[in-house]
Amino acid sequence: MNNILFYILIILMLTTIGCFVFGYHNAGYLVGFIFAGFAMSVGLVYSVKNRNYTHKYWHDDYVERRQKTKEKE
Repeated sequence: MNNILFYILIILMLTTIGCFVFGYHNAGYLVGFIFAGFAMSVGLVYSVKNRNYTHKYWHDDYVERRQKTKEKE
């Protein structure tokens, strides 16, 4: 899945640049808008995956530290 999303982003970016270079400005704006929306969506997907991954470890660390402070008291 990682490579497919990356390739789609690259193709959309190159298509946007190509449209502007060859003078198809309306198509360039349309493809660029699709590229921007897709890029934000991909970024959101990866940030949510990373947040779930790191939150698990932060939560475990917090529980361990809290239990250690209770044992000291």
